[in-house]
Amino acid sequence: MENIESYKKNARILLVEDEYETQAKLLKILNRVYNNIIVAKNGDDALMIIRDFYLRGKNFDLVISDINMPIMDGVDLLKNVRHIDELLPFIFLTAQLDVKQLLDVVKLDINDYILKPIDVEPLLQSIEKVLNKNYKKNFLIGEKSSILLENGFEWDIEEKVLYKNNSTVKLTKKELQLIDILCKNINRVVNTDDIINFIWDEIKDFESAIANLKNLISRLRVKMPDLNIENMYGFGYKLRMKDGRI
Repeated sequence: MENIESYKKNARILLVEDEYETQAKLLKILNRVYNNIIVAKNGDDALMIIRDFYLRGKNFDLVISDINMPIMDGVDLLKNVRHIDELLPFIFLTAQLDVKQLLDVVKLDINDYILKPIDVEPLLQSIEKVLNKNYKKNFLIGEKSSILLENGFEWDIEEKVLYKNNSTVKLTKKELQLIDILCKNINRVVNTDDIINFIWDEIKDFESAIANLKNLISRLRVKMPDLNIENMYGFGYKLRMKDGRI
């Protein structure tokens, strides 16, 4: 298992800032501490970057974003991202935060906000806090024996068994593999390519594989209509934990 210092040093962080001078200053500071800082100039640019990463089976560890930006502001960015990844941590940068904005971002579960002009030390402390929490969360998930899903379902991580109200659900090998990869990425979209490569060993015809995946999910929905496998159009599929969060 990767140690915590290595994880933090190589964490993938997206910095979203439309003011060039502020962006350049923050990038210079963050690059001294972290190896993997990616920059976006506004919310729309950031969303395209995030979508591209998730479509390639990659994800971010943290987003640091200005709130007031042209084209797409930070709040709308966060709203869009929550459809893709409900767990992705956010730290907001803002010159001012009105009550409505504060209520909006609290509902969408942010980790912190830093007021401009930015004091570097509190920002670095906030980032460290988020990454420490990420590491512990991922470690704890690996140590859990089961995941509670919505509507009375429970997935046994070690035994690869699905329960419904404490009774075993009989599933095929591929149905179990599908639930396994979704639970390994709980509350996060898993792209279609990754699911197909995980379930099918050899893929000669990718269009047929996509059709097979759709048929597999359709059969599961008929068998268990209350197992809510969400289809995120253009991305893939996801399952949720019972409380919606980790």
